[in-house]
Amino acid sequence: MSIEKITSKITADAREQALAIAEDAKTQCDEILANAEKEAAAILEDGEKRGQEEKEKRIQRKKAVADIDGRKLVLETKQKLIASCFEKAEEALHNMEEERYIAFLARVITSTEEASGEVILSAGDRAQIGDKLIAALKEKLPQGNFTLAEETRETGGGLFLKKGQVYLNCTISAFLEEAREQLIGQVAQQLFQ
Repeated sequence: MSIEKITSKITADAREQALAIAEDAKTQCDEILANAEKEAAAILEDGEKRGQEEKEKRIQRKKAVADIDGRKLVLETKQKLIASCFEKAEEALHNMEEERYIAFLARVITSTEEASGEVILSAGDRAQIGDKLIAALKEKLPQGNFTLAEETRETGGGLFLKKGQVYLNCTISAFLEEAREQLIGQVAQQLFQ
């Protein structure tokens, strides 16, 4: 399953959550507005004694503050939901079946447009899929010259590609950070349209 399919599924699941969260946020916003209107009514009585102009200014300020508070709450909820989508995407990537994980890592390496280098994995990944990944790379890029590095690093999933003194960060967290920058607008649009 490609990252797009994973993102689509997560987006569909998140859309349901988004509707529930948005309704909750609207209810809270309505409560804030209702409380503000009660305060505004009390100010209105006092304002009649002090003059029409002062009364209107206070009412407008209270409503503006309530509106801003409501918008902040909605924005905070949306930001949490978007973060949740990316957390679920990361979880899905970490829980891929071995064959799909190897194919994913091979695609990540080929996307770097490098034809050679040392593949540095975590100790666990090196032992479990290291040779299989190199075989997949040889199949995908017959002209390539990738080797499995003796060195291991704690990657949190994914790998580093070493070419000379240069290390390319191809970890899942780096991949998702790059994807987040590219996709955040699209994810928000899908969730909140």
